[in-house]
Amino acid sequence: MTATRMKRAGAVGFTVLVVMAVLLVVVLGSSYRFQESVVVRPGERYVYELDGYSWTTLQFTIRSTGPVTVCITDGTGLNALYSGGEAICLFKVDGATNVDRVWRFPKNGPLYLVVIPKSKEGPVSLHLNVKGGVRFW
Repeated sequence: MTATRMKRAGAVGFTVLVVMAVLLVVVLGSSYRFQESVVVRPGERYVYELDGYSWTTLQFTIRSTGPVTVCITDGTGLNALYSGGEAICLFKVDGATNVDRVWRFPKNGPLYLVVIPKSKEGPVSLHLNVKGGVRFW
């Protein structure tokens, strides 16, 4: 092997290492995990901010003791919800006690996971497990 070929092979190897390092940083930097158990009273709502990009996914599991509405919305939908209107949901499940979903972010930027109890009689206990990032099947 000539010296020129060895330099090229070294440059290609270095380039591959740099690209792999950048991809690893992007994958690990955009991943997160969240787990919580909360109690939500009637008339209240639970809001959790989700960070992601159009190339990332979100896996979430929600278990509740009573029926809830699960909505993923953006800032505009959240403002509509806080002003007393109906949230504009990018994803919505109504009246569920068990939700297990893998969902791809439709756009870059923060979105909000909103859980609203449907029961007017008493508080609802929720258990949330949220994982975000790149998902390899």
